[in-house]
Amino acid sequence: MKKILLLLAMLLVTTIAMSQIKVLSNGNVNVGGNSVCSHRAKLQVDAGGNNIVIGPDDGGTNIGAYWGNSGTPRLDFWHPIAKWNNVKMKVWGLSSDSTLKTQIIPLGNTTNILKQINTYSYFFKSDSVLIRSDSVDLRKREYGVLAQEIKPILPDLVDTCNGEMFVNYNAFIALLIKGFNEQQTVIEQQQNQIGILQNIVTAQQLDIIQLTTLQKEVIRLQEAMKECCKNPKGGMYIPDNPDEPQGVAILYQNAPNPFSANTEISCYLPETVSQAAIYIYNLQGVELKSYPLTQAGVNTIMVNGLELPAGMYLYTLVVDNEIIDTKRMILTK
Repeated sequence: MKKILLLLAMLLVTTIAMSQIKVLSNGNVNVGGNSVCSHRAKLQVDAGGNNIVIGPDDGGTNIGAYWGNSGTPRLDFWHPIAKWNNVKMKVWGLSSDSTLKTQIIPLGNTTNILKQINTYSYFFKSDSVLIRSDSVDLRKREYGVLAQEIKPILPDLVDTCNGEMFVNYNAFIALLIKGFNEQQTVIEQQQNQIGILQNIVTAQQLDIIQLTTLQKEVIRLQEAMKECCKNPKGGMYIPDNPDEPQGVAILYQNAPNPFSANTEISCYLPETVSQAAIYIYNLQGVELKSYPLTQAGVNTIMVNGLELPAGMYLYTLVVDNEIIDTKRMILTK
């Protein structure tokens, strides 16, 4: 009996296998072919045509189809009323292995391409079913591009299915990365230019400070020239009458003034002087040089401009521990 049951089971399996599982009229299954199922069929697996169609009848809501013999393989999900459905998942992985690719070419300039692309916010017409009868709008605004505008710019990113156009948004990632790198390069170049300009501005500010200082020195020079002009003999003392006795010590303006190399300072010492010297100070009152004077009459000392930095200085004649006079001189470089 067991052998008979086993034989019957084997015959049943063989019959089903040979019949390629056809359940129609109208349960719509058809695995092996030899049937005509519409694109809305509830299941069709055709081994010869490599076609799979999964979906409900016309009253359903979702249809998914894989067309393996009609161009690029793809899996479509659409709705009879709302057209294409949303597909949600936690992780979306896309094939990007370099070993699967050929004719790999680096992208050129993409900034100019991206500048031609307009972006929009919008609703899908089919979303109107989400507006309730009490006018409460439950639609969610979408953001993206228009396929008709993308096709003239990037035709490889646009596809058509069931008479409708689709955009490969994933491909925009490469364009955006390249565009970002291009803009980053421009930003870094501009930052370098800004740094150069800042250095120029800083140098100009220093020049302004130096010009302001120079202007002050010019004013002081003008004052010094006016003081110098009070002595028509200039820096070197030449008595009008050599036989005329001089009873007091006199300090004269240095000549030339201003000077860049050397200048002479002259003074007159009467016979009664025991000790005398000329001292040079900076404007802070720090003594820089001293020149002892050892003879009566006209004394002249030479100041070496290479020993001092450019600027304004004071020089003083001291006779027997008494300050006789102080004058200014200007050293330029």
